[in-house]
Amino acid sequence: MHINPNISYAMRALAVMTVIATLLTSCGSPKSAIDTTATDASVMVNTEQHLAKVSANNSTQTYLTSKVKVVATADGNRVTTSGTLRMKRDDVIQLILVDPLIGALELGRMEFTRSRVLIIDKVNKQYVDVPYSDVGFLQKAGINFSTMQSLFWNEVFTPGESQARASDFSLTADGSDVVLTHAARILTYQFTTQRKSGLLSKTEITGSTDQTYKFDFTYNNFQTYEGRPFPKDMTMAFYIDGQPATLSLSLSSMRNSSDWATRSNVSSKFTKADPELIFKMLVK
Repeated sequence: MHINPNISYAMRALAVMTVIATLLTSCGSPKSAIDTTATDASVMVNTEQHLAKVSANNSTQTYLTSKVKVVATADGNRVTTSGTLRMKRDDVIQLILVDPLIGALELGRMEFTRSRVLIIDKVNKQYVDVPYSDVGFLQKAGINFSTMQSLFWNEVFTPGESQARASDFSLTADGSDVVLTHAARILTYQFTTQRKSGLLSKTEITGSTDQTYKFDFTYNNFQTYEGRPFPKDMTMAFYIDGQPATLSLSLSSMRNSSDWATRSNVSSKFTKADPELIFKMLVK
């Protein structure tokens, strides 16, 4: 049976992108003062009104499943594969990769629940299944499932909190865009939204003092999903060892489907790997 030799790279790139996304969006765990340079009452009302407009676009559905085309670029390489994205709100996010030549051949999957991280590498027959608290650097970063969920569901968020509040942000109008900024001690979060529609088009996370620490999540091609706009194209961009890398997800055949298992089973033939080691292996 033929397996595309580039797929192992795609899987590594995908896992790296997802793990770094969770790290970056959760590192602001120590609470710090929010930027209060724009605390004028009228500005606060505008912030509240605009955040309400943005939030009105949020999907109200519990489930979303979609076929997905995955394109990963790094170190001058570009790899394309396919798979499935499955999400159940407040419960799980699953990203499953398959061989693009043999669609039924699953190569691996990542599963994020409220309390655990599961990565199954079916190519190398190994897996990680641990609570966030058992992975040192994840615990230090203060990983929060709500943040991961907000990124994949195209929502504005306050890191470490269950919902975004107007008082967490300063507001800047820039032409047809409105930027909501949350400044924490370690990271700064900027959400670029459309002034008229309130659509969230980009989430940017940068180091508050180190501008080379950067992660972008861009949303495009909004289409209606169960009555609300939802982006069919999502692109994550960041740096590995100073070199740019991207991960693009193109969704198709989006469905509000609950006919899938929300928890994955690991074969007894697979070896459980040390989480610190497998995450290091994924970036090689």
